[in-house]
Amino acid sequence: MNYEIIPLDEFSGSKATIYSALPDGEELTLFDKFVEEYNEDFPDEILSIGDLLQDMGNKYGIRENLIKINEGKPGDGVVAIYDNPDKNLRLYGIRYGLTILILGSGGIKTKDIRAWQEDTKLKDEAQAVIKISEQIAQRIIDKEICFSDDGLQLLGNLNFSNNDND
Repeated sequence: MNYEIIPLDEFSGSKATIYSALPDGEELTLFDKFVEEYNEDFPDEILSIGDLLQDMGNKYGIRENLIKINEGKPGDGVVAIYDNPDKNLRLYGIRYGLTILILGSGGIKTKDIRAWQEDTKLKDEAQAVIKISEQIAQRIIDKEICFSDDGLQLLGNLNFSNNDND
């Protein structure tokens, strides 16, 4: 997938910057597609997730009590975001400390599913975010991406193409 990491200004604030991946040739980010896909069936959960993201950006930062950590591979920063553990929607993202969150997409996690690996849609969405995390990590190692002095922004080459690291 070719994509660019872009800030979501409607959620970002003085405590954290919220980003999402915008696939090439698309008008909607992965997060926007998630909202569009689930807003009709889960409007309250979508609103609650939006409120939570605004609170992260403007009040709290990306605190561990607001997300589920360790959703991907060890050390990759992949997390799940949801408004309440008893709800259905899971949104996957990548957390960098308390100040940066990159949103992917997600899906419905019913009560009979213990882990994202048990559901094809959740597995696909989580693995896409894990792949993005790997590509960003490589760019950080290669010094193509860095963090701003205040830790609130990703700086550098935020455009990714298929010929980037597998």
